[in-house]
Amino acid sequence: MQIHIIVIVVLFITSFSANAGGKISSIKTAQLIQQLKLNTERYGVVGQSVQILKNNKLIYQGKYGFANKELSVPISDKHLFPSYSVTKLFTSVLVMKFVENGTIDVKKSIRFYLPYLPKHWHKITVEHTLNHTSGIPRYFDVAMKKGRFLPTKKAVFLSLAEEPEHFEIDTENRYNNTNFLILSEILESQTGKSHQALVQEFIIKPLGLDNTGHASAKAVIANIVSSYQGKEGVLLKNNDIDWPEYTFSHSGLYSTAEDLNAFMTGLVTGKLVSSDSFKKVQQPMMLLNGQQGEYAFGFEYGHRDGYHQIGHDGGNRVKIRHYFSNDPNQDNYTIAYLTNGNAHSVWTDILADSLMAIVDPQLFKMAHLSQQFISAVLAQDNQNLQAVYEDLNKVFDEQSAIEYFIWYNAYGVRYSAGLQASLPGFEWLTSKFPVSAKAWRSLGGIWQAIGNQEKALKCYQTALKLAPDSDYVIKQIELLAK
Repeated sequence: MQIHIIVIVVLFITSFSANAGGKISSIKTAQLIQQLKLNTERYGVVGQSVQILKNNKLIYQGKYGFANKELSVPISDKHLFPSYSVTKLFTSVLVMKFVENGTIDVKKSIRFYLPYLPKHWHKITVEHTLNHTSGIPRYFDVAMKKGRFLPTKKAVFLSLAEEPEHFEIDTENRYNNTNFLILSEILESQTGKSHQALVQEFIIKPLGLDNTGHASAKAVIANIVSSYQGKEGVLLKNNDIDWPEYTFSHSGLYSTAEDLNAFMTGLVTGKLVSSDSFKKVQQPMMLLNGQQGEYAFGFEYGHRDGYHQIGHDGGNRVKIRHYFSNDPNQDNYTIAYLTNGNAHSVWTDILADSLMAIVDPQLFKMAHLSQQFISAVLAQDNQNLQAVYEDLNKVFDEQSAIEYFIWYNAYGVRYSAGLQASLPGFEWLTSKFPVSAKAWRSLGGIWQAIGNQEKALKCYQTALKLAPDSDYVIKQIELLAK
């Protein structure tokens, strides 16, 4: 697989481990260093800065690659990374703080705090906005239509009054920056302070986050890394959106792996809010259909390998995640994985899993299996794919769970390493689940995106036989038949 990225013969790398949180072996340290290198080779990641904690103590820290690839500037301790939507966690913690002191009630309507909001938003609560279940229109879409940002948050909200809602309240999660714009307006209205002042007072100063702050994309910040974006292996310098200052509740953050882990540690150890408040992040909001939502008090939430997993992605370049159990005797872990872009669109979950699978492959079994699957797909190694399949049968009782695992991770390869690289994964999926319309539809979509209409059509026709009422498949067959 060829990645169109300038590769210097000797990439700069610094890495060390510490045993304050539980000794990590020199062998594992070497494996983690090698994985950072492999992530660059596989996905075209430009620069990486990683810190892993065990029981809130450092066990590994590593940096690899370039802060600026054109000038071959190596990543170092001084470099700052744009952290994008990770800033939403700061907003969530501020809300948590003011819920704790009685200033804000998450069950109240957002119009209770901001009466000028459109009247038909009266059923939307603070909790809905925190967990992206509000259905409110996306202000960014409107801004793009107009070609500009409006001057104030209030102007933004009023401009959305006639826009249709995206979905019915509580029926689904749809990530939406408007939600956090509303939260910051509520915080400011109830405290009389700007959002940035609140972040400084209640988070940055108490924790001593000297390398964290907010800035517009056009601001000149000393030691900030250059940002990159890629599509199907082509790496380009990224032109970050120049978000206005009033959007800093969901954007504009810059930080370091050290500071982001200090933030998470401060949260989980009670330096920012009480232990009772922290429990809110392990209680995901339930949707109307009875399914568990993807967010808990604004934190991305999952439960895997016996761990609650909370954190956030930032711009598909940065990941902060904390792993903890209800069992007080179980170790907890935190990882901050910061990059400045890659040649594809690698999911930050894949990057984080690639290291945690090394830290403890038995403890992080699903991360380990995901990495095995990805490696086998990229190597077109059917023998190892079969080994992963057999291991999955030991983990899951239901075939539907195994199908979902393969389907999800095949798409992980598609967005991490490209269309062609993901083909073996989707073909393996159809070989193991030959009567799954979803499997054949997915493979058809990959062939269609590659440009092989004949193979795409055959896959869609198979999918249609298995699911005759699929409007999507019918539409794709019609398109291909033209």
